[in-house]
Amino acid sequence: MSEVRVLIVEDEPLIAEDIATALANNDFNVSGIAYSMEDALDELKRNLPDLVLLDINLNGGEEGIEIAKLINERYSLPFVFLTSYSDRITLLHAKKY
Repeated sequence: MSEVRVLIVEDEPLIAEDIATALANNDFNVSGIAYSMEDALDELKRNLPDLVLLDINLNGGEEGIEIAKLINERYSLPFVFLTSYSDRITLLHAKKY
């Protein structure tokens, strides 16, 4: 079986690298790391992964939720939200996707 290709969307480089290392150590293939919404959309167009790990809060906003909406509309790929925020409003907003 081939490795699962994962796109990491995380605006904190150290966190993104830690995630990438953990994935690689568990036989996942990191297809790319995107640090912004623009980078993520470019990566999706250029190098379609099997799964996206998606930070909800990119650059201080909820761009991750916007990316999730586009993933559902354009690519029908599975994604998992990652966040250090657990406030009720953010979680309710994320649950829509």
